[in-house]
Amino acid sequence: MRSLDDLISECGLHFLALQEAMARCPRPLTVDHFAMRDPALIAALDQFAYRFVKLQDLISVQLFRRFALDVLHEPVESLPVIDILNLLERYGYLPSAARWQEIREIRNQITHEYRLDPGELIVTLDIAFGMVAEMSKIFDVLNEKRSSGRSGT
Repeated sequence: MRSLDDLISECGLHFLALQEAMARCPRPLTVDHFAMRDPALIAALDQFAYRFVKLQDLISVQLFRRFALDVLHEPVESLPVIDILNLLERYGYLPSAARWQEIREIRNQITHEYRLDPGELIVTLDIAFGMVAEMSKIFDVLNEKRSSGRSGT
């Protein structure tokens, strides 16, 4: 299993790439944007989708588990992700395990975006754009706790 520092660093890179992609996307997105097939917009949306999926997976599957082990000293090695989410919620590091599951569902929809019509995709992307800020707040709390634990506070 990778170190907490390594996971934090990788998450930071994904957040930067997400911000860059979002900055290149017109807001609000419209069906006309998709009808034009603008290569720059397609590249920005592809970057956003890829990084959103990677980040959500990384946080869910690796970061939460490593944080619970290293910072909270909880024996979560063999627990399912939902149990780790509930644990982090109990400790106050995750506002809502149910909300994290909703973020996961949007991640799944983005993964299968080819099934969505442009109107549905726009709604999904709008929701995902907002979820980036939510994930960032959660990440900041975890990172702050990890850092303060090192200084002995």
